[in-house]
Amino acid sequence: MRFLSTLALLAIATDRVVALETTELFHFSTSVAIENTALRPDGSLLLSTFDQGRLYTLNPSVPNAEAELVAALPGATALCGIAAIDTNKFAIIGGVRGNYSYTNETIYTVDFGTNPTNPTIEVVSRIPDAIMLNGLAALPAYPHVVMAGDARLGAVFRVDTDTGIAEIAFKDPLLTAPSNASTPIGVNGLKMAGGYMYFTNTAREIFARVPIDGFGRKTGEIEVIAALNNAELYNWDDFVVLEDLNVAYLAQPDNAVAQVSLDGVQNIIVGGGDDHTTLAGVFEIGRVDDLSA
Repeated sequence: MRFLSTLALLAIATDRVVALETTELFHFSTSVAIENTALRPDGSLLLSTFDQGRLYTLNPSVPNAEAELVAALPGATALCGIAAIDTNKFAIIGGVRGNYSYTNETIYTVDFGTNPTNPTIEVVSRIPDAIMLNGLAALPAYPHVVMAGDARLGAVFRVDTDTGIAEIAFKDPLLTAPSNASTPIGVNGLKMAGGYMYFTNTAREIFARVPIDGFGRKTGEIEVIAALNNAELYNWDDFVVLEDLNVAYLAQPDNAVAQVSLDGVQNIIVGGGDDHTTLAGVFEIGRVDDLSA
Protein backbone atom coordinates (compact mmCIF):
# COMPACT_ATOMS: atom_id res chain seq x y z
CA MET A 1 0.00 0.00 0.00
CA ARG A 2 1.45 3.35 -1.00
CA PHE A 3 -0.02 6.72 -1.93
CA LEU A 4 1.50 9.02 -4.53
CA SER A 5 0.54 10.91 -7.67
CA THR A 6 3.75 10.32 -9.60
CA LEU A 7 4.33 7.00 -11.34
CA ALA A 8 8.00 6.12 -11.34
CA LEU A 9 9.28 2.79 -12.59
CA LEU A 10 12.41 1.07 -11.35
CA ALA A 11 13.24 -1.76 -13.72
CA ILE A 12 15.40 -4.50 -12.23
CA ALA A 13 17.46 -6.43 -14.76
CA THR A 14 16.90 -10.14 -14.30
CA ASP A 15 20.50 -11.17 -14.86
CA ARG A 16 22.25 -8.41 -12.92
CA VAL A 17 21.55 -5.06 -11.35
CA VAL A 18 22.59 -2.31 -13.73
CA ALA A 19 21.90 1.37 -14.30
CA LEU A 20 19.95 1.96 -11.13
CA GLU A 21 18.00 4.91 -12.40
CA THR A 22 14.43 6.02 -12.02
CA THR A 23 12.36 7.62 -14.72
CA GLU A 24 9.13 9.49 -14.12
CA LEU A 25 6.63 8.03 -16.55
CA PHE A 26 3.62 10.15 -15.75
CA HIS A 27 2.43 12.71 -13.23
CA PHE A 28 -1.26 13.24 -12.50
CA SER A 29 -2.20 16.91 -12.56
CA THR A 30 -4.24 16.41 -9.38
CA SER A 31 -3.53 14.33 -6.31
CA VAL A 32 -4.28 10.70 -7.20
CA ALA A 33 -3.25 7.88 -4.90
CA ILE A 34 -1.83 5.05 -7.01
CA GLU A 35 -1.93 1.81 -5.05
CA ASN A 36 -0.76 -1.07 -7.23
CA THR A 37 0.22 -2.01 -10.77
CA ALA A 38 0.06 -4.95 -13.12
CA LEU A 39 1.64 -5.51 -16.51
CA ARG A 40 -0.49 -6.30 -19.53
CA PRO A 41 0.84 -8.52 -22.35
CA ASP A 42 1.54 -5.48 -24.53
CA GLY A 43 3.79 -3.95 -21.86
CA SER A 44 1.33 -1.33 -20.69
CA LEU A 45 0.51 -0.92 -17.01
CA LEU A 46 -2.73 -1.15 -15.13
CA LEU A 47 -2.90 1.25 -12.18
CA SER A 48 -5.26 0.73 -9.28
CA THR A 49 -6.03 3.91 -7.36
CA PHE A 50 -7.85 5.40 -4.40
CA ASP A 51 -9.45 7.77 -6.92
CA GLN A 52 -13.13 6.80 -6.59
CA GLY A 53 -12.47 3.23 -7.67
CA ARG A 54 -10.84 4.25 -10.93
CA LEU A 55 -8.59 1.89 -12.87
CA TYR A 56 -6.14 3.45 -15.32
CA THR A 57 -3.83 2.14 -18.02
CA LEU A 58 -0.51 3.63 -19.09
CA ASN A 59 1.86 2.65 -21.89
CA PRO A 60 5.39 3.43 -20.62
CA SER A 61 7.00 2.77 -24.01
CA VAL A 62 5.53 5.83 -25.73
CA PRO A 63 6.88 9.38 -25.34
CA ASN A 64 4.89 11.65 -23.04
CA ALA A 65 2.75 8.77 -21.83
CA GLU A 66 -0.68 9.63 -20.46
CA ALA A 67 -2.77 7.61 -18.04
CA GLU A 68 -6.08 6.64 -19.62
CA LEU A 69 -9.16 5.74 -17.62
CA VAL A 70 -10.22 2.12 -18.08
CA ALA A 71 -13.23 2.20 -15.78
CA ALA A 72 -14.52 3.14 -12.36
CA LEU A 73 -15.34 -0.17 -10.71
CA PRO A 74 -18.87 -0.19 -9.29
CA GLY A 75 -19.33 -0.04 -5.53
CA ALA A 76 -15.72 0.91 -4.77
CA THR A 77 -14.02 4.12 -3.72
CA ALA A 78 -10.57 2.50 -3.61
CA LEU A 79 -8.80 -0.28 -5.50
CA CYS A 80 -5.93 -2.28 -4.04
CA GLY A 81 -4.15 -5.44 -5.24
CA ILE A 82 -4.15 -6.62 -8.86
CA ALA A 83 -3.22 -10.08 -10.14
CA ALA A 84 -3.14 -11.53 -13.66
CA ILE A 85 -5.37 -14.61 -13.80
CA ASP A 86 -5.33 -15.28 -17.55
CA THR A 87 -4.00 -13.70 -20.73
CA ASN A 88 -5.02 -10.04 -20.45
CA LYS A 89 -7.46 -10.81 -17.62
CA PHE A 90 -6.98 -9.51 -14.09
CA ALA A 91 -8.50 -9.82 -10.65
CA ILE A 92 -8.68 -6.63 -8.58
CA ILE A 93 -9.57 -5.88 -4.96
CA GLY A 94 -11.95 -2.99 -4.39
CA GLY A 95 -14.02 -1.59 -1.55
CA VAL A 96 -15.28 1.50 0.23
CA ARG A 97 -12.35 2.95 2.11
CA GLY A 98 -12.63 3.88 5.79
CA ASN A 99 -10.13 4.39 8.61
CA TYR A 100 -7.83 1.37 8.29
CA SER A 101 -10.83 -0.68 7.20
CA TYR A 102 -13.07 -1.18 4.20
CA THR A 103 -16.69 -2.02 3.61
CA ASN A 104 -18.09 -3.79 0.57
CA GLU A 105 -14.85 -5.72 0.05
CA THR A 106 -15.12 -7.09 -3.48
CA ILE A 107 -13.09 -9.08 -5.99
CA TYR A 108 -13.59 -7.90 -9.56
CA THR A 109 -12.33 -9.30 -12.83
CA VAL A 110 -11.33 -7.07 -15.73
CA ASP A 111 -11.03 -8.96 -19.01
CA PHE A 112 -9.42 -7.31 -22.05
CA GLY A 113 -9.53 -10.56 -24.05
CA THR A 114 -12.30 -9.62 -26.46
CA ASN A 115 -11.79 -5.86 -26.51
CA PRO A 116 -8.41 -4.39 -25.51
CA THR A 117 -9.86 -0.91 -24.97
CA ASN A 118 -13.28 -1.74 -23.52
CA PRO A 119 -12.86 -4.65 -21.11
CA THR A 120 -15.56 -6.81 -19.60
CA ILE A 121 -15.86 -6.05 -15.89
CA GLU A 122 -17.52 -8.44 -13.47
CA VAL A 123 -18.08 -8.62 -9.73
CA VAL A 124 -17.03 -12.19 -8.95
CA SER A 125 -17.07 -12.25 -5.15
CA ARG A 126 -18.07 -10.13 -2.18
CA ILE A 127 -16.31 -10.88 1.09
CA PRO A 128 -18.27 -9.49 4.05
CA ASP A 129 -15.94 -11.09 6.60
CA ALA A 130 -12.93 -9.16 5.28
CA ILE A 131 -11.77 -6.00 7.05
CA MET A 132 -8.91 -4.63 4.95
CA LEU A 133 -7.87 -6.61 1.88
CA ASN A 134 -4.59 -5.43 0.40
CA GLY A 135 -2.16 -7.67 -1.50
CA LEU A 136 -3.38 -10.10 -4.16
CA ALA A 137 -1.63 -12.96 -5.96
CA ALA A 138 -2.80 -15.80 -8.20
CA LEU A 139 -1.95 -19.43 -7.49
CA PRO A 140 0.50 -20.62 -10.18
CA ALA A 141 -1.22 -24.01 -10.60
CA TYR A 142 -4.72 -22.53 -10.64
CA PRO A 143 -4.41 -18.87 -11.68
CA HIS A 144 -8.18 -18.34 -11.56
CA VAL A 145 -7.81 -18.77 -7.78
CA VAL A 146 -6.35 -15.75 -6.01
CA MET A 147 -4.98 -15.25 -2.51
CA ALA A 148 -5.90 -11.97 -0.81
CA GLY A 149 -4.19 -10.79 2.36
CA ASP A 150 -6.28 -9.08 5.03
CA ALA A 151 -4.05 -6.56 6.80
CA ARG A 152 -6.33 -6.21 9.83
CA LEU A 153 -7.67 -9.74 10.20
CA GLY A 154 -4.23 -11.37 9.90
CA ALA A 155 -5.60 -13.83 7.37
CA VAL A 156 -5.27 -14.85 3.75
CA PHE A 157 -8.47 -15.44 1.81
CA ARG A 158 -8.63 -17.89 -1.09
CA VAL A 159 -11.05 -16.71 -3.79
CA ASP A 160 -12.13 -18.72 -6.83
CA THR A 161 -12.87 -16.15 -9.53
CA ASP A 162 -14.82 -18.73 -11.55
CA THR A 163 -17.28 -19.71 -8.80
CA GLY A 164 -17.05 -16.68 -6.51
CA ILE A 165 -16.39 -18.89 -3.49
CA ALA A 166 -14.23 -17.11 -0.90
CA GLU A 167 -12.89 -18.62 2.30
CA ILE A 168 -10.07 -18.07 4.74
CA ALA A 169 -7.14 -20.25 3.67
CA PHE A 170 -5.17 -19.63 6.86
CA LYS A 171 -4.46 -17.20 9.67
CA ASP A 172 -1.22 -16.56 11.53
CA PRO A 173 -0.05 -14.05 14.17
CA LEU A 174 2.76 -12.98 11.82
CA LEU A 175 0.12 -11.78 9.36
CA THR A 176 -1.39 -9.43 11.96
CA ALA A 177 -0.35 -6.02 13.22
CA PRO A 178 0.60 -5.82 16.92
CA SER A 179 -2.20 -4.48 19.10
CA ASN A 180 -0.16 -1.37 19.93
CA ALA A 181 0.91 -0.62 16.34
CA SER A 182 0.71 3.04 15.36
CA THR A 183 0.01 1.93 11.78
CA PRO A 184 -2.27 -1.11 12.14
CA ILE A 185 -1.42 -2.69 8.78
CA GLY A 186 -0.28 -6.30 8.93
CA VAL A 187 0.19 -8.38 5.80
CA ASN A 188 0.73 -6.01 2.88
CA GLY A 189 2.30 -7.09 -0.42
CA LEU A 190 1.88 -10.70 -1.63
CA LYS A 191 3.80 -12.68 -4.24
CA MET A 192 4.01 -16.37 -5.18
CA ALA A 193 7.32 -18.02 -6.07
CA GLY A 194 8.76 -21.51 -5.83
CA GLY A 195 6.11 -23.04 -3.59
CA TYR A 196 6.05 -20.10 -1.18
CA MET A 197 3.80 -17.16 -0.55
CA TYR A 198 6.08 -14.19 0.15
CA PHE A 199 4.71 -11.20 2.03
CA THR A 200 5.58 -8.02 3.85
CA ASN A 201 4.06 -7.05 7.19
CA THR A 202 4.14 -3.29 7.57
CA ALA A 203 3.50 -3.02 11.30
CA ARG A 204 5.84 -5.88 12.23
CA GLU A 205 8.48 -4.53 9.81
CA ILE A 206 9.28 -7.92 8.30
CA PHE A 207 9.67 -9.65 4.95
CA ALA A 208 8.69 -13.30 5.21
CA ARG A 209 7.46 -16.37 3.39
CA VAL A 210 5.26 -19.37 4.10
CA PRO A 211 5.21 -22.69 2.21
CA ILE A 212 1.90 -23.46 0.50
CA ASP A 213 0.62 -26.23 -1.72
CA GLY A 214 -0.95 -25.85 -5.14
CA PHE A 215 -4.32 -25.04 -3.59
CA GLY A 216 -2.95 -22.28 -1.35
CA ARG A 217 -2.99 -24.34 1.83
CA LYS A 218 -0.30 -23.58 4.39
CA THR A 219 2.08 -26.54 4.65
CA GLY A 220 4.64 -25.22 7.14
CA GLU A 221 5.54 -22.40 9.46
CA ILE A 222 6.23 -18.82 8.43
CA GLU A 223 9.90 -18.01 7.95
CA VAL A 224 10.97 -14.42 8.60
CA ILE A 225 13.58 -13.63 5.96
CA ALA A 226 14.49 -10.15 7.17
CA ALA A 227 13.47 -7.53 9.71
CA LEU A 228 13.64 -3.94 8.57
CA ASN A 229 16.75 -1.93 9.34
CA ASN A 230 16.06 1.61 10.57
CA ALA A 231 12.33 1.02 10.95
CA GLU A 232 11.84 4.50 12.40
CA LEU A 233 12.38 5.94 8.93
CA TYR A 234 10.94 3.31 6.60
CA ASN A 235 8.52 0.46 6.18
CA TRP A 236 8.20 -2.22 3.52
CA ASP A 237 5.41 -2.31 0.97
CA ASP A 238 5.12 -4.19 -2.32
CA PHE A 239 8.00 -6.08 -3.89
CA VAL A 240 9.22 -8.45 -6.58
CA VAL A 241 10.94 -11.80 -5.95
CA LEU A 242 13.66 -12.97 -8.37
CA GLU A 243 13.91 -16.51 -7.08
CA ASP A 244 16.50 -17.53 -9.66
CA LEU A 245 18.81 -14.82 -8.31
CA ASN A 246 17.96 -15.49 -4.65
CA VAL A 247 16.91 -11.89 -4.15
CA ALA A 248 13.89 -9.63 -3.70
CA TYR A 249 13.50 -5.91 -4.31
CA LEU A 250 11.17 -4.13 -1.91
CA ALA A 251 9.49 -0.76 -2.22
CA GLN A 252 10.44 1.17 0.89
CA PRO A 253 8.27 4.26 1.25
CA ASP A 254 8.72 7.10 1.27
CA ASN A 255 11.72 7.21 -1.03
CA ALA A 256 13.82 4.08 -1.39
CA VAL A 257 14.15 0.60 -2.83
CA ALA A 258 15.74 -2.16 -0.77
CA GLN A 259 17.52 -5.24 -2.06
CA VAL A 260 17.00 -8.21 0.26
CA SER A 261 18.62 -11.56 -0.39
CA LEU A 262 16.49 -14.58 0.44
CA ASP A 263 19.14 -15.24 3.09
CA GLY A 264 18.18 -11.98 4.78
CA VAL A 265 20.95 -9.55 3.78
CA GLN A 266 19.47 -6.14 3.01
CA ASN A 267 20.71 -2.94 1.41
CA ILE A 268 19.14 0.23 0.09
CA ILE A 269 20.11 0.34 -3.57
CA VAL A 270 18.19 3.40 -4.78
CA GLY A 271 16.90 6.42 -2.90
CA GLY A 272 16.91 6.90 0.84
CA GLY A 273 18.19 10.48 0.82
CA ASP A 274 21.64 11.43 2.14
CA ASP A 275 24.16 9.88 -0.26
CA HIS A 276 21.50 8.12 -2.32
CA THR A 277 19.39 9.40 -5.16
CA THR A 278 16.15 10.76 -3.76
CA LEU A 279 12.88 9.29 -4.98
CA ALA A 280 9.59 11.10 -4.67
CA GLY A 281 7.85 7.91 -3.63
CA VAL A 282 8.00 4.17 -4.19
CA PHE A 283 5.20 1.66 -4.12
CA GLU A 284 5.73 -1.01 -6.78
CA ILE A 285 8.64 -2.66 -8.57
CA GLY A 286 8.66 -4.56 -11.87
CA ARG A 287 10.98 -6.83 -13.82
CA VAL A 288 12.60 -5.79 -17.09
CA ASP A 289 11.63 -9.05 -18.79
CA ASP A 290 8.00 -8.48 -17.80
CA LEU A 291 7.93 -5.28 -19.82
CA SER A 292 8.53 -7.13 -23.04
CA ALA A 293 6.29 -10.10 -22.27
